[in-house]
Amino acid sequence: MIAVLFEYQTTYRMIYIDGTHPKDLGDYGSEFVGHSTGKWEGDVLVVDTIGINDRSWLDTAGHEHSDKLHLTERFEKINDDAVKYSATFDDPVFFAKPFTITRNFKRAKETDRILPYSCEENNIDVPHLVPNKKLDSQK
Repeated sequence: MIAVLFEYQTTYRMIYIDGTHPKDLGDYGSEFVGHSTGKWEGDVLVVDTIGINDRSWLDTAGHEHSDKLHLTERFEKINDDAVKYSATFDDPVFFAKPFTITRNFKRAKETDRILPYSCEENNIDVPHLVPNKKLDSQK
C-alpha cells in the first residue's frame, strides 16, 4: 500500500498495490477520495480509482463530477527531483469525453514539512489580502 498525505485539511489516501477494487464497494457507499489500486508499468505507477463520492469537487474552483467518475493517474519519475503526473478523468455524466491533465512536481526541500491544517491560525497569506475599498466606504 502507498499512503498519500495531504497538508490541506489533513486528509490521506491509500493506494492498494496489485490489488483489485472490492466487488461490494457500492454496498459501503462511495468514499471521499474513492478506492484506488495501483500497478507498475515499467517505471510508471498507474493508479485506477473508482467509487469517488459525488459530493467532492475536482478542484478548488468547485468543478463537479458524478459518482460514475473513473480516474486513471500516472506517476512517472523524470529525474531524482521531479515526477510527471497525469490524470485522466472519465465521467460520462458530466463530460462528453475523457480528458487528461499533466503536471510536473518537484521534490520538496529537506527543510519542508507537512504542516497542520487550520483555516484560522497561522494564515501566512494575510499580508496579501487586500481590503475591498468599496465595501469599506459603505460602512
